[in-house]
Amino acid sequence: MKRKILWLLWATMTVGVACAQPQAASLGSLYHTLDSLIERHDDFVAVKEARIKSLVSGWRGIQLTPEQEYDMNLRLYDEYLAFRFDSAYAYIHRNMLSPLAQSDADRHAVTAIRMAHILAVSGIFNNARQLLESISLAQVSNDARVAYYNQQAELNLYRSEMAQYTPYFMEYIDSAQYYRQLLLQVAPKESFEYVTNRAAYACERGDVAGAIHQLKHYLPTLQPGDRRYSVVTSTMAYFYWKAGQPSVQERYLLLAAISDLRGAILENNALRELAAILMERGEYEKAYRYLTRASNDAREYGSRLRSMQVARMAPHITKAYDIERERARQRTRRLLIAMTVIALLLMCTIGYTLSLIRKRRKDNEKISQMNVEQSHNIEKLQILNSQFSILNSQMKEANRIKDEYIGRFLELSSNLIHRDEERTKLLNRLARDRKLEDLYAELKSPKAINEGEPPDDCRQSVRYILRKATGRRATLGNGATADD
Repeated sequence: MKRKILWLLWATMTVGVACAQPQAASLGSLYHTLDSLIERHDDFVAVKEARIKSLVSGWRGIQLTPEQEYDMNLRLYDEYLAFRFDSAYAYIHRNMLSPLAQSDADRHAVTAIRMAHILAVSGIFNNARQLLESISLAQVSNDARVAYYNQQAELNLYRSEMAQYTPYFMEYIDSAQYYRQLLLQVAPKESFEYVTNRAAYACERGDVAGAIHQLKHYLPTLQPGDRRYSVVTSTMAYFYWKAGQPSVQERYLLLAAISDLRGAILENNALRELAAILMERGEYEKAYRYLTRASNDAREYGSRLRSMQVARMAPHITKAYDIERERARQRTRRLLIAMTVIALLLMCTIGYTLSLIRKRRKDNEKISQMNVEQSHNIEKLQILNSQFSILNSQMKEANRIKDEYIGRFLELSSNLIHRDEERTKLLNRLARDRKLEDLYAELKSPKAINEGEPPDDCRQSVRYILRKATGRRATLGNGATADD
């Protein structure tokens, strides 16, 4: 319970800020506030019922005088006025039967005017008119006279609303204007009745801007949740509709609906008018929700007139809502079919992707294995290359040595051949000169052999060639050996 009270306090503050600055709040924020209050509708009704119950329990067990009982009935009538039609009717009917109302002309007028309002709201226009005609204006106070003129104007306004699109419509509007004019002559200029009737009178005479100006300056003196605030904002919405400003009209209808919900005012028009605007705009779901709330409020209130007004709109909004809901179902069906096709395609894509992934995994394994084998082959090739490099270097070195010592060998051979030629020439010359003894001595002399031996460096070269060529021990002249 405490949590509910805290929430209602927060909602009151939020609504108060939104309603205190109607021009500053956006339509979106007002709709958000209205929707949140609709969700808590039962809580506001419970608070209203608790307040009335507390008021009744305060008088229970007390012996009341006829005057006190009369005042109590008026107080309870005011509490139930826009909340429960049957309860308001019951309490004002008690006063109608009270001896005070029979003997006091002013109290009779006050009671009859309130009963006429209840009957007018219920659509019983003739009985309401008869009650008002039973009042003798010459015997009542000025306040009762103001209430009488106000109720006569209101009665004709209700009758004109039911006579729309008929020849009687303007007749009722003219009658309402007549009683408004009478009221303006006797009502206090700061009173609620004077301000509202003066603005309505100006609007019907074509001065819509002046009517808006009057109510706009009067509105800040009222509090959201009060029935008078709801009446003024709803009336301003009508004025802005007449002025051709639908967005401002919608704003004030929202303010009126918010005030109705905040004050648990079930005898209302704003939600029904908002539902009509939303239906024209194509927002059928929200229009249906608002009309349903208005219909429930009218049923809870018990007013036949309000129920008839809602029932007159219900078929159009319900039909449009059903059409839109069927379209939504068709869109949902098409969307489900499209999603199913997309899901199947997605599953096929996923399956194909998984097969590609498996195939790629196998290919990667083969490639990895080939890379391992290739790495082994590369290592073997590197080893062979290194061996070939060593062999090549050795062959290059051997070829260089071979070339070098072949040249030396040829040089040595050339020297030996030259010496042999010189010796041959010497022997031929000795033979030609017939120096036989010298020839014989020369032939026997070992000098020719010794002189024919190669020099030491030559022998060393021959040894090196033999060692590199054969790798074995080699014997040169004079018993010399070449070791490996």
